[in-house]
Order: sequence, then structure tokens, then C-alpha cells
Amino acid sequence: MRKYHQLLLVVISCISIIVLLTYKNENTRLKDVLNAVNFFSRKDAAELRLISNFTWTDEGIIDFNRPIPVWQLIGDSFHAYASFWHRNELVSSGGEVLSLVTASVGAVVNFRCSAHYGGHLSQGKFRFQHLGQEKENGDVVFKTYIFYCRLKNDIGAPKTIVYADQNDKINANHMLRLRPIKNGQVGNVPQTQLAICLDLVTFNISSNFGKNDANLLEFFLHHYVLGINQFIVYNGDDLSENLLRELRRHKDLHVQSLPFNFPFTSKNSTSNIRDIIKTDCLLRSIHRAKFSILLEPNEFFFPNAKINVDNSVLNSLHSYGADSNAFELQTYSVCIDQKNKLLTNNSFYDPEVAKPHTIYIYKPRVPMTATTTSAGPISTSANLAPSLAFAHRYIDCVNIGKDGLHSWHNALRQNFMNNINNIRLEVMKLMYT
Repeated sequence: MRKYHQLLLVVISCISIIVLLTYKNENTRLKDVLNAVNFFSRKDAAELRLISNFTWTDEGIIDFNRPIPVWQLIGDSFHAYASFWHRNELVSSGGEVLSLVTASVGAVVNFRCSAHYGGHLSQGKFRFQHLGQEKENGDVVFKTYIFYCRLKNDIGAPKTIVYADQNDKINANHMLRLRPIKNGQVGNVPQTQLAICLDLVTFNISSNFGKNDANLLEFFLHHYVLGINQFIVYNGDDLSENLLRELRRHKDLHVQSLPFNFPFTSKNSTSNIRDIIKTDCLLRSIHRAKFSILLEPNEFFFPNAKINVDNSVLNSLHSYGADSNAFELQTYSVCIDQKNKLLTNNSFYDPEVAKPHTIYIYKPRVPMTATTTSAGPISTSANLAPSLAFAHRYIDCVNIGKDGLHSWHNALRQNFMNNINNIRLEVMKLMYT
């Protein structure tokens, strides 16, 4: 009997040890989870929102980035970035593929094209046009183009476009994925009023302005407070992780990054590159944004009211003719005073500073030359009065012009200035509380 008691004690001891080890293992795993989330040590609501924002769904996100564009070789000297399929509603059938392309100066364009419909390949009619407007000089090493492939078959949207450079000895087929330009609402997410395309390609991100995350954060939050929550960022990898972490605190602020591994280097061809980015931005925004604007991070948009209200400048743009698709903004070169906590607190501009480019609000649409003859585009631009909207370009004023500095406040009505002051207060609250 005593032997049975001893055996029972041994069995109970073994079970106890197993239970203890299991408990210890599960307790360790629980501590790891709690440490990862840091749940008990984070008391502030902002951090809890940050945790939840890393697990949010795609609700409210407009597709601006699929398929992901990337510069890839399509011939002996040619690289393509993105291709778009456009169903031509003006004729009974068919459509056209538009591809953004660059090539070294002196390269001869001699391509054939076809479209892939899954198991079926359809031959297309190829043509091209120059995209950049810069005059050739010894420093320009590349040219930019739009390649067109006209397809007569009406058998739906092709899956890919295939280009073959007939000057290339290999004469290989190069297949590119297509982004369809669809009519009507795309998916379950309605069009956004205004999408911002942010150019980090031609902008010097290594400058003092670019290295200051507070400047970049203010750029996003300023426009977010205006009612803009869709941002397409070219060279988005240049945004720091700290900045992205701050932006993720705002669940309905959407930043979609696009790579831009441009194959050529030329200091004097920034306008050519900007033309590519602008064209991609407009084609990418069609039916997803009613308007779009291309900015660099030191360029801020100032509308007369938040864009979702009835008297917003965006509502005024609908009164222009259908052929008007670019609206020029008066742009002030505003001097940065390091004493100001916000960029928008700077009050003086230098009217004699040369402007590197013009800022427009665009109605996104397919370039008219895609469906017209050599007569060219029929679209027109219009100048917007500063009482409707304007832009600031924040710069370091080193050599002040002979006329001195001017206050940009003087040109504004009081209600517009009050609106700007309210925007500042909201941005200040988001950045520093």
C-alpha cells in the first residue's frame, strides 16, 4: 500500500512540474506581447490611436499607386515608367495606351506595340510625341516622351502593353502592366476633391529645409487641415520614419509613395522630369480626384476657404469652360524667419526672386493629343485671382531685391486672413499638443 502512495506522489509531482512549466511559458509569452504593445506603460490616447492606426483597413483609401510604377528598360536606350489604358469614348470601339518614356539624346524612336489580353495578343498602331519643352544643349542627356499605342479591337481592357525596339539587335518584347483609366466612380470610395502630388524628385531633400522634419510635417498638416487627405509622393522613401509615424496618428490622412528610380542624371533638366511627374500625376488622378496640384514640400496652397465648403475656390473652378484644365496660382517667394514656429507665420516675400516653375490647380484628364491630330491640344489655362487662392514658396532670402521685402497680408481681405489664422491655430494644435 505504501508503494502505491509513493507512486501517486511521483505522478502528482510530475503533473505539477508540467503545469508549472506550461504556466511559466505562457506567462513569458504574455509579457512579450505586453512589452511589444507597451499597453500598461502608455497612458495617453494619442499613443493608443497610433497603435490602432497600424492595423487599420483600406477603408477610405483611393487607389493611386497600383500597379507600382518603376523605370524599366524597354529597348536599347529607352526606359518606361508607367502605362495607362484609356478607352476612347469618342469612337465606336478601341482605345489607346499611353506610356511615359525617357531615352538618351540621339536615340531613334522606332517601336512596334501590341496589347496582351490574357491569352490573346492584339497588334496596335504606334506613335509618339515629345513631352519636355526644354531646348537641347550640351548638358541635356535625355529626352522625354509619351508613347501611344492605338488599339482598334473592342474586347475589353488589355492586361499589359508590349513594346519592341526595332533598333535593338535583340528586338525583344518588353511587357508593362497597365493602369486603367475608368469612367465613373472607381470602387466604393468616392472621388476626393483635391489630391496633392508631392515632388521629392527635383526638390533638394538634403537642403536645410528638407532635413527638417518639422517643415515636412507642417506641409502635410497644413493641407490636411484644409480638407486634403490624399497625397501621392514621388520618391516617398525620402520621408523619414519619424515623420511617417507622426502622420499615421491621423487615420484619414493617406500618403501613397511611388518610387522614381530615374535612369539619367542631369542638373539642368529638372523641368523635363517635372513634366513627367505632372503627367503621371494627372493620369493617375483621373476619376479619383476632381482636381490635383503638384507641389514641392516648401510650397503651400492657400484657398479662400476649406475645400469642402460651398464658397471654396474649387467650386468656383466649375464655372470655367470645359476646355480649361489648368488654373495658375499667384505664388509668393516668402522669406523664412527662424524665429517663427510655423512656416505660415512668415509675413514677408521678395517680389524679385525668380520662380523656378509655375503652380497650377489641374482638372485631371487624358492629354488631348492622345485622341487628336497634329493640331495639338485645345486645353487652356486661366489665372486665378489671389482673392480665390494663392501659394507660398518658402525660401531662405539671402540677396534681397532692390525693392525690398513686401507683406503678402496687404493683398488679402480680412475674412481670408481670418481663415488663414484659424488654419494656423489648428495646425499648431496638431503639431505641438
